[in-house]
Amino acid sequence: MQKLIKTIFLTVLFAMAMTSCKNEGSVQTYFVEHQDLPDYKSIDISANIVDFSKADLTEEQKETISSLEKFNVLLYRSKQEDLEKYKSEFAKAKAIFKNEKHNELMEFNTDGAKFRVSSIGSDEAVDEILILASSSKIGFGLVRILGDEMNPEKMIALIDKLQKADVDDNQLEGIMDFFK
Repeated sequence: MQKLIKTIFLTVLFAMAMTSCKNEGSVQTYFVEHQDLPDYKSIDISANIVDFSKADLTEEQKETISSLEKFNVLLYRSKQEDLEKYKSEFAKAKAIFKNEKHNELMEFNTDGAKFRVSSIGSDEAVDEILILASSSKIGFGLVRILGDEMNPEKMIALIDKLQKADVDDNQLEGIMDFFK
């Protein structure tokens, strides 16, 4: 009897381990699987890339900034001679956003580029914001913004302040060079 209980217990533990490790459709899995492929470039950017010292920030805005931890960026460069491959790779990236954990925040087009923004977490306390930007002319990029209890509404309010902030261009050079 003891052997049967032990076997059942170990089987349940094994099943739980196998299902909890399954990360189908996760952004992290997608990044790991694609970061070393030839047409991709992976960049990790510190949340300190933007210097807000010249911007007049309220305490609430400073708190919002401190909730940011880092940005993971994965870029795919489109080649005009191989648009079918671009479409295939882009379809894989879009599939991530169908994960039921993702809450769609917005989707918009501007200057020939399409953007999709989603989050993981509750409306008041987001732990991850995902952005998919695409243009068949240059490629697509996935941005994963990691933080601790970020508030999307407060972050959107900071966009105006970004115009008055200093951005460390050295960290952005890799992104711009990749699409040249």
